[in-house]
Amino acid sequence: MTAGENDPWTDPSDQAIEAAADRILGFPAAVDRGIVKDIDPDATEITWIERPDQLDEPKLAFLLEHWRALADKAGGIPDRSELDVLDLVPTIGNLMMLEAERDGFDAVYRVYGTGVADRAGRDWTGYRVSEMNRITRTPAALLYRSCYRAVSRRPAPLYTEHASAKWLGVYTWRRLILPLSQDGVACARYLVGNLPVGQRVLSKQEVEEQQRRIRSG
Repeated sequence: MTAGENDPWTDPSDQAIEAAADRILGFPAAVDRGIVKDIDPDATEITWIERPDQLDEPKLAFLLEHWRALADKAGGIPDRSELDVLDLVPTIGNLMMLEAERDGFDAVYRVYGTGVADRAGRDWTGYRVSEMNRITRTPAALLYRSCYRAVSRRPAPLYTEHASAKWLGVYTWRRLILPLSQDGVACARYLVGNLPVGQRVLSKQEVEEQQRRIRSG
């Protein structure tokens, strides 16, 4: 049986992704809370971020500060080639690198940090975001994909916060999406800091549900 096949879940269409991205792009900073809830009822914040001091999480603030230093040096969106993983050691376990596909309508996980994988229950390296969504039937599917599409269209740092799926032992995910250019494409990759916040003790049934979802693919 496919994981969660009886769940009331919808695979976001390109039209739905674009419509949600349009709404995110309609704001220069914090997206209206009502719109955030329309995109994902479990999301609490979607905000275009300019400064590290706007972020409460030190790891995400560090990541943004480093990205901005590279952007200042480049005079625009930093190129993927300018990124040195050794400079990102303080955040390394919470980093993801994605390669944009179809102008940001989808993306492939090229790096999936161990600190993320340990709490997500699986390393999704090599999978598309759409594939991960379909396997887990995550309720955050539209949030994920519309945010990547929005960053592709407006290459700028975007912060999101949303409650974790109930079958994961995490209360909240705090995520910072940073665009990287490559081969003349303004947003060819996404450098993402993804922090799990809080830890729930899963029941036996919840552990079984987690395994049913993440192992089916």
